Amino acid sequence: MSNSPRARALAAEVRKVRKDKGMSQGVLAEQLGWSIAKISRIETAQRGIGGPDLAAVLAALRVRGKRREQLLTMAEELGRPSWWEAMAGLSAHTRACIDAEQRASRLTELSLGYVPVLLQTRAYATAVCAASGAGTGEVDEQVNVRQVRQGILHKASPVALTAYLDESVLTRPVGGAAVMGGQLRHLLRSAEAPNIAVRVLPTNLGVHAGLGGPFTLIEFARGVATVLLESQECGLLLDDEERVAAFRESVDCLDRVALGTVESRAIIGGYATKFEDRSTRQLT
Repeated sequence: MSNSPRARALAAEVRKVRKDKGMSQGVLAEQLGWSIAKISRIETAQRGIGGPDLAAVLAALRVRGKRREQLLTMAEELGRPSWWEAMAGLSAHTRACIDAEQRASRLTELSLGYVPVLLQTRAYATAVCAASGAGTGEVDEQVNVRQVRQGILHKASPVALTAYLDESVLTRPVGGAAVMGGQLRHLLRSAEAPNIAVRVLPTNLGVHAGLGGPFTLIEFARGVATVLLESQECGLLLDDEERVAAFRESVDCLDRVALGTVESRAIIGGYATKFEDRSTRQLT
């Protein structure tokens, strides 16, 4: 299966292994008796690579042991549908996002509008999904998928997540005061986990490197990375190394100007109290 998220991931791994070994596409092609075009198509996921061909590539690159087995397993899994691929209601974009999350070792997300999906409460996620005009059944399904996606933060070897939140995210009363108060308390509890960091970009910064638009830097093992850009239910995954490098620079800029985790907890807690007080007044 070529050009699927998992096929692109395998292609990126093959390309990285070749480069790490210091071998050009031409030399690899000569050793295998293939054309350079075939190697190029494999490394860009324009052509799928099965187990026998991958084994030949790895032998030529002298890749052995655990690394060899990992890559061969990736090739075997290309034909096995995962839960997100089997769900008819998910868009191709959502499937690609979930696939990348499942394979990631680290996520760095910049959010300008909403609390990141992986940190949303069920009530908050319901309000966000309902705002699109979807029916009750569709909203429930979307929220259920979001809840399942959050499992990557709590598994035995959890994904590391750093979330940079523009302060405006904390002030928007999504779902009303009670829902927002609960969401902010959930943020605080989530940030207690060693693999989760929440950093606030305060309004008084004026301009910061993230105002060009939200993004998620998705990093995998051995330095491979991609960038997710999305709007509504459509989006784009960028794999080009130069473009990914530009977003890494943006993350470095955000790291320098965002509040630290302790200061961020204080500002999130302050807004949580305000929403909770507002909710109490509305009930009396």
